[in-house]
Amino acid sequence: MRWVSYFPEIHNLHLTKDVGLIPFYMQEVAGYDAALLGRFPEKEYPALEGEVQGLEIIKLEDRGTISFLEKAAMDYIKKYAKSIDILQLSHLSRHTLLYGLIYKRHNPGGQLYIKLDAYNDDLRKRKKYARSKLKNAVLSRLERRFFKVVDLISIENKEGIDIAQQTYPEWSYKLIYLPLGANDRYLKKHFQKPVPKENLIISVGRIGSAEKNYDLLIRSLPFLKLGDWKMILIGDVTPEFQQAWTEISLAHPAVANQISFTGNISNRLELYGYYQKSRVFFLPSRVESFGISFVEALYFGNLLVGHGGMYAYGDLSDQGRHGTYFEDNDPTDFAEAIHRAMAMTTTRDNELAEEIARHGAKEFHWTSIAERLQEALAQRRLGEKSKI
Repeated sequence: MRWVSYFPEIHNLHLTKDVGLIPFYMQEVAGYDAALLGRFPEKEYPALEGEVQGLEIIKLEDRGTISFLEKAAMDYIKKYAKSIDILQLSHLSRHTLLYGLIYKRHNPGGQLYIKLDAYNDDLRKRKKYARSKLKNAVLSRLERRFFKVVDLISIENKEGIDIAQQTYPEWSYKLIYLPLGANDRYLKKHFQKPVPKENLIISVGRIGSAEKNYDLLIRSLPFLKLGDWKMILIGDVTPEFQQAWTEISLAHPAVANQISFTGNISNRLELYGYYQKSRVFFLPSRVESFGISFVEALYFGNLLVGHGGMYAYGDLSDQGRHGTYFEDNDPTDFAEAIHRAMAMTTTRDNELAEEIARHGAKEFHWTSIAERLQEALAQRRLGEKSKI
């Protein structure tokens, strides 16, 4: 059976996330003849020889748009719709509505799967597709047609499922919970032997970007007591953050000397090496739709540190059994959450790391996620209500 995932513009980093990993795992686990369709503007895509080796890609030329639809994508879907058994699109947008309806018009018997990547707050109110009332009314009519023909819609966190069912009752049994995952097949190949854990806390992100909120770490520095632990932050550092860090370090040199920065690490195996030897992983972001680095941390048995504004954090931490919580943007509570995480891992050490890794394997490995997705699609083909 033919599976095609469409994403408008694909960069190498997309291949290591759900954009590339969904078709890759539906090929490897569920046996589909899968491909990733879109524009590929970069010269090199090293992930095609690494994390998603063997994934077929279909490159579209940039031929401009008709209205707001990409002409190349629209023509491809029209031409090959009948040979595509499952078309996967991402996000709820006017583009998704039209591409989906075009596909279903040319292949009514094919399956249309939509993977949402929506903030829970956005799900609390119905989607507006245009600023103009007239245009929005027209697109809302298309939305009603789209919801009748779409076969499956997935949301990445359990709370989002409950919210969506209230806002979009017409989704009914077409809606499933499907989180993101770690690329377990790739990781098992390269990290077969465990290494001793170190008293190490890590975080991965764009250090200094407003949305990642690493300013919280700066404000928490007076309250942090790391003892014999170290903290490493991985990712590009903005000049503004670097200046602020230099100033706070002068005021609190002891704890600041226990915290270091690697800069960006483009080598994925080197990056995962930090996950492998660390005990604790944190993110300070005020909002995360999911937080893919959390599942990579779970793979290596790291205790998580996060807060409820990260919509999937309850699912990821197993409601706090495998992570600590802090109040959003509260520097003293953030420091306390780090201290609790240090104490939890010190007390149980390897036993806790193994328990966390098992939780990750059960819920957040792409192998098991692909199996659940395949089961849901099979149930829809049989006309059954999804129980996933």
